[in-house]
Amino acid sequence: MRKSVILLVAGIVSTALANFYALFKLPPEQTLGHLYKILYVHVPPIWVAYVLFAASLIYSVLYVIRRNPRYDLAAYSAVALGVCLSGVSILLGSIFSSKAWGTYWEWSEPRMTSTLILFLAYVGYLVLRSSIGDIEKRREVSAVYAIMAFVTVPMSYVSVKMFRSLHPLPQLSPEMKYMLLATFLTNLLLFLPMLRLIYLRNVEREKHFLEVEPLGT
Repeated sequence: MRKSVILLVAGIVSTALANFYALFKLPPEQTLGHLYKILYVHVPPIWVAYVLFAASLIYSVLYVIRRNPRYDLAAYSAVALGVCLSGVSILLGSIFSSKAWGTYWEWSEPRMTSTLILFLAYVGYLVLRSSIGDIEKRREVSAVYAIMAFVTVPMSYVSVKMFRSLHPLPQLSPEMKYMLLATFLTNLLLFLPMLRLIYLRNVEREKHFLEVEPLGT
């Protein structure tokens, strides 16, 4: 846990520095001006959420195959954090929408709508999981649901390319692209240790009625 805390602090510092540089040091984009800079706080959280939902898919498949409860808890932890991050991204996206299009929400915009579907699908996972009292049934149903819900992730990612979209595609310079990648990596450094801490907390909460071996120390 100490290692996770150290990495979490490093993630907070590096993310703050990367965002400061992106927001105050990068030049404006040629079509959106300085407004495009919301990408550096709007895009990385949803990319990390994609990673977390992919992890929940993998852990859910592993649970179905091996029936090890630690995989169920890992999948649950990934979904819980992924829902928070996708919610933050949707909120920031609506703020951008209000500035770019004059409305907080545009239902005809495929990226916004598909990402909302993704968010609601995984909120449904959390609601369904909390409604099942029997622990074995909860694990089984949660695993199957997480596997099925993952279809919303590629749908969200490719929607802007597959359908006619208002979603802006700024003309980013190499420096801007590298900075977007840097903010994504610093977000990973921030949220993956946070995932580890959430997992350990979930293990602690369930230790009274099952034995779960942590995913490392």
